[in-house]
Amino acid sequence: MAVLARARSDRFTQDVFRSLGDREGSLVGALTGRAMAVPPNRALVGEGEVGGALFRIDRGWAYRCRVSGNGCRQILDFLLSGEIIGLQAALLGVLEHSVRSLTPLRVSALDARLVGEAFRGEPEMALRLSRHIAAEASRADALLTVIGCCDAVERLAFLMISLYRRQAWRGKVDPLDCPFPLRRQHMADALGLTGAHINRTLNRLRTDGIASIDNHRLSIHDLPRLTALAGYTA
Repeated sequence: MAVLARARSDRFTQDVFRSLGDREGSLVGALTGRAMAVPPNRALVGEGEVGGALFRIDRGWAYRCRVSGNGCRQILDFLLSGEIIGLQAALLGVLEHSVRSLTPLRVSALDARLVGEAFRGEPEMALRLSRHIAAEASRADALLTVIGCCDAVERLAFLMISLYRRQAWRGKVDPLDCPFPLRRQHMADALGLTGAHINRTLNRLRTDGIASIDNHRLSIHDLPRLTALAGYTA
């Protein structure tokens, strides 16, 4: 398949608030509210919200999605620890997608004034926030291209490799034992496939000795082959 993804933007969403300067750290500290626990499959923000909430994921996974009028759900992206929820509403005034928890989450509430204050007086922080939302858009572009141009095996390989690499940016991850909390329907809704098609494709990847999923853990048995199927490069 053609090369579709290079992962160059992944590092910009791994932790926006890492290694802040004194002034930036003081600003974030002053505008960070309480932390709260969120159980799986709960809405954090909803499509159409005006001036919605802003959160940082401290621990756990979430996903961005849109639901059509006939109830069809399209998952746009998966969100990992250190990433921000609600930036679109802070910048555009309205949210055009929903965000739900995939696993148990711990999130910290952020005052939406953080975005305006960053652009007014902390250009490095403003750049970090801008890169974060641009990286989200880049991932959505890559996913849309994969859905439109690739077969089921290549789509699933892309999802596996992209989530593995995003976690690898955050620290050492064993490709034979990588967190992968997606259920079959999450994979189907992200890749434009049915649950039955996902099952057949997972069985093929397992039978071919390339990758398998058990108990919400991804085992990549042949990283070069999976990477080639995904069209991924460094």
